[in-house]
Amino acid sequence: MKQGKNIILYHTLSSLYALGLSLWAGTIYLYMHQAGYSYGQINLFLALFWLVTCLTEIPSGYLADRFGALKMTFYSALFRGSGLLLLASVRHELIILVLSACLTALGDSLYSGTLTSWIVEQTKNQKLDQGKLFSNNYVLVSAVSFVGGYFGADLLGNIELKLPLISGAVILFLVGIIALFCKDRDRLADKNSPKKLPHFTFKGLLSERELLKTMVLFLPLTFITVGPYNQWQLYFQHGRKVKTGLILVGIDLCGILGASLFPKVAKLKLSTEKLFLAHVLVIALSVCLLVLSSNYYLAVAFMWLHVVLCALAEILQTKILHEQIHNELRTTWISVNNTLEALVTTAALALNGFIADRFGLGNAWLFLTLLGFSATFIWYGYQKKHA
Repeated sequence: MKQGKNIILYHTLSSLYALGLSLWAGTIYLYMHQAGYSYGQINLFLALFWLVTCLTEIPSGYLADRFGALKMTFYSALFRGSGLLLLASVRHELIILVLSACLTALGDSLYSGTLTSWIVEQTKNQKLDQGKLFSNNYVLVSAVSFVGGYFGADLLGNIELKLPLISGAVILFLVGIIALFCKDRDRLADKNSPKKLPHFTFKGLLSERELLKTMVLFLPLTFITVGPYNQWQLYFQHGRKVKTGLILVGIDLCGILGASLFPKVAKLKLSTEKLFLAHVLVIALSVCLLVLSSNYYLAVAFMWLHVVLCALAEILQTKILHEQIHNELRTTWISVNNTLEALVTTAALALNGFIADRFGLGNAWLFLTLLGFSATFIWYGYQKKHA
């Protein structure tokens, strides 16, 4: 019974949190542009977001392991919601843009991997297919995002572009309230839990060689996905009327499709690493087809295919990482992975911006796709050679 309640709480919090993000996911850059921020200032917002994420990921993970995941979920919702409200309340003030980027990044760090690690700890000694649990959660989160994304972009966004941000902040505050009242379900609140967690050190990370090699193997994929993930609004939006909502609906539906396909894909007779490499190959191919397509609607279709493949890869990465973590610093190790990913994302965004300003978004996406694809297979070959 306790396991069932924890799973329900996990699905509830993660889906509501996703709703709080999806409401403004299709319009935030359009809002900032309307509010008077230049493309350079918007890129500053993104750069600060990922820089703060780099600095706070590992401390946030350790805090979640030490003081409780649900308590950190409360603070995440509080900081991220406050950052959104600030951005929506004050137009074209650089200090507000910087403060909003820092608050939303801190909120993102406190949340990333937290609930996933929490439910793994709560259910790890039970007869439960955690891969299926992650898949079901991804389907639910994508379904909620589907509704929120369309409502926020095509309905609220066409009334006033600040409304999706305000609505998202309100939903996040609701998540924080629920997490605060349920914090007694944290693993560390259990009387049978260990009184003290092992200390995290970078020397300890280096001793986990297989885990570290896996984290590095995942990183080049970021170069392939960073363009479509962050810039699809700018790539597909044409004209004054906001039309990104319908594309976002397709993105969320494709996320659901990808998550639903995971149990079948996982049954393929391939090792987990080779299955991941296959995903990298087809994800890279989807970006190339997207950019090289001369038809707008065909390009959108390839974007949706890209989302399906990324959903599969994301669930696979989550499963592989959690299978390789064997001590109680689970959220901390996930935060190490997220920190490395944030560092690579920062570099990828900078390189993307440099190329896009000179040669266009499409060419930037193609170059980074080639870079990420090559780096993945070079690192895999190096690992095998020195195994």
